[in-house]
Amino acid sequence: MKGYVLDTGALIALERNSAFMLTILKQVRDGKVQAVLPRTVIAQVWRGTPKQANVARLINSAIQVDGSVVFDELTEERAQQIGIRVGAVHHPDIVDVHVALAAAERGHAVLTSDDADIAKVSPGLVLIHV
Repeated sequence: MKGYVLDTGALIALERNSAFMLTILKQVRDGKVQAVLPRTVIAQVWRGTPKQANVARLINSAIQVDGSVVFDELTEERAQQIGIRVGAVHHPDIVDVHVALAAAERGHAVLTSDDADIAKVSPGLVLIHV
């Protein structure tokens, strides 16, 4: 299944009702594409306010069993992978590194407002600016 890994900027764009991100949300909810949500991204963006209704819908969609929304968990193994990559590329933002690792493993594009930083972590990724 074609998919996207969403970074913090993508979730912020979704909460701001970006037409592009609302289209992505509809595609995800229709099961046409997969959305991958790294847990570090959720931690960075979540405030639990009413304006995050679209973000909450996306997160809650992961409960469905169709696999259209999945979490990339911050397991011990993933934390070690992130730490190794941080050291290798000298990039201080563990969220960017987590997003890049999740996208590279799945062959997904990254929805991001932080193109340059994600590209520093993994230059071969497909980046879509939101």
